[in-house]
Amino acid sequence: MIKEQLKERARTIVELPDHFQPVIEEYFEGENGEGEAMFSWIDEQQDDGISISLDLDGNLTSLSIELKKTNTDKVSLNESELKEQAEQFLRRHYPHALQDLTYYQTKKLTDTYRLYYEQIVMGLPLAHAGCYIDVAPSGEIVNFKYYGLQPEPKIPKTLVAKENLIEHVQNQLDFQLIITNLDSVIHDVAEDGLRLLYNSELFMTYKADAVEPTFTIIYEEDEDYSETYVSLPPPHSVMRKDVSIEEIIGITEEMEIIREVDWGEETGIVWRNRDWKMEENDLSMNSYFQSHNEDTVKAFISKKTGEVRRFVWFKDRSGDLSLNSEECYQKAIDFLQMTIPNYDQYLQLIVRDNNDELDDTRMKEVFSFHVHNGHGIPVYSEIVAVTVNRQTGLIDYYSGPSFDFEQLRHMASEPVISKKEAYDIFLNHLDFELVWNKNYEENEESYTLVYQPCDRHTRKSIRYIDAITGAVITEKN
Repeated sequence: MIKEQLKERARTIVELPDHFQPVIEEYFEGENGEGEAMFSWIDEQQDDGISISLDLDGNLTSLSIELKKTNTDKVSLNESELKEQAEQFLRRHYPHALQDLTYYQTKKLTDTYRLYYEQIVMGLPLAHAGCYIDVAPSGEIVNFKYYGLQPEPKIPKTLVAKENLIEHVQNQLDFQLIITNLDSVIHDVAEDGLRLLYNSELFMTYKADAVEPTFTIIYEEDEDYSETYVSLPPPHSVMRKDVSIEEIIGITEEMEIIREVDWGEETGIVWRNRDWKMEENDLSMNSYFQSHNEDTVKAFISKKTGEVRRFVWFKDRSGDLSLNSEECYQKAIDFLQMTIPNYDQYLQLIVRDNNDELDDTRMKEVFSFHVHNGHGIPVYSEIVAVTVNRQTGLIDYYSGPSFDFEQLRHMASEPVISKKEAYDIFLNHLDFELVWNKNYEENEESYTLVYQPCDRHTRKSIRYIDAITGAVITEKN
């Protein structure tokens, strides 16, 4: 189809509200003739939006409808009725899809139900094949992603016994005591927050056709990579308590807030100079991202504490300074003193052994900090990062912790469950299940049948063992 035909085709898929305006009309075409057309519309406040992607034959490949003002008077449908709505939608856009795809499962999301229609081989779905459809309780289709059909993968002639895998894990398994900020969206827990946990570094996904006693683990650790942690200097002055958000970020009087977005536990704020004007404005992806990002400053603020969680300057700032690495480091320490009380008790500078020689001609210097609880227990996956502009001495980027330090200060630092008890709990819950793993190598996609670890009771992936209660922490889905 030509561009105008694709545009008209997109408009027939959904009913656009009168006050919606187009913001993206983009076309991509590859060397083999394959490609995609993307269309997006939003309201004036940019609260609601609709996005559609088509292949170049006009087939729908993705749909996203975000409308915050919904009709609460509509009756919620039951599971069978939701499934019927999803399949009517699928048949409308892909009349023969259900000949090759099979309904596999429904997952409850925050406000919708996601139904998966999979390409099944050996009774197992192929990853990134088929499609998923999100249906609102009232029956409206609000999200759709179509991956299509994949060539059937090679089926292994033999499968290694799961008992041998478990025996291999028993001989390799070890635990590290950590603190993690659990998220109820990701983890199967009732409440978000920091927990003292046992974590296994062992990566336990195995090729299903590993032979004899040799097990091929699909993961190779980078032995050349290592890092050390260096203690930080103590505060050199009393921390100010009256520092505003704007002062921390560096917002000037010439700037104004152009957007505020509710991100659940955080508020996103975007600033830009009042006199900023866009040079060219069309409906391309580049123009869309330019209007949203160019010369902006973006920050995320904790609703609970009012603290700045992270910010980034997309607006260039220049100056007459030429700071060396040590001077930039002192600027980073001064900034941490302003944002994190008693930072020296919980942060350590990360020094990577495989770093290149420091280059004082770089425009910016990046410092990363390891987070711990003050008693030697690391806060897992938490890195504080500060980027200092050499020319201005100002902070161009900051990424702070995802939790409040007040909670960390009051956490227990001694486990109730011993490492041996955690070991036994883990093995009592450990099982393996077969899944198709998608490989991406040299622009060629293929599938490998693998054994993936899971909880024998819930069939969910095991993440941690709670060091206080002994509970098994699994992934949400």
